[in-house]
Amino acid sequence: MTDAARVLREEYQAVLSNDKASIKSCLERVKKAEEDVVTLRRSLIRELAQVGTLLMNKEDLLRVAFAVESVVGHVNGAAFKLSQVRRSVIKLKKYKDAYNDLLNTLIEAISKQNDCVRALSINPDQSIEMAAQVQKFESEIDTKHRELITELIKSVHGYRDLMTMRDLAQAIEDTADAALTAADATTIVALGV
Repeated sequence: MTDAARVLREEYQAVLSNDKASIKSCLERVKKAEEDVVTLRRSLIRELAQVGTLLMNKEDLLRVAFAVESVVGHVNGAAFKLSQVRRSVIKLKKYKDAYNDLLNTLIEAISKQNDCVRALSINPDQSIEMAAQVQKFESEIDTKHRELITELIKSVHGYRDLMTMRDLAQAIEDTADAALTAADATTIVALGV
């Protein structure tokens, strides 16, 4: 999950440098990460089915698995939308810095969510604390997203550019929302451990 998010940053740099081969490679890597998460979720479902009724919170574990899968799906969508943005627009300083900040904060949120899931087996209380940090990052992204949307509406003149830039900002914000949902699902599991 975190690796897929980091690929977004690489793709962003590829868009800025107009490296079409790297953009395509990044899209493929994110798609592969999504397929890997789906495979892991299916494996988890099989293992939970074998455990049967011995495990009390298996539904909660499944919610976490589906939520994590959703995060990676949103990353894939954001990667596609990033590939559609025109370099000449996104490289302008007022947008370049804003998108860079959004992506960096998103990577931090997803990384913290990943740590949150890993902490479940080691220290559930720590997992709950990390989920709160995901909430903080998601809130930051909401604020940055709103500021960026306001700037885009004021300053982008072409409809195509406005739509693609707005869609990218929304995809990043939606990914952060999905990470928060996964953090909330992880908290529920942590409380049950």
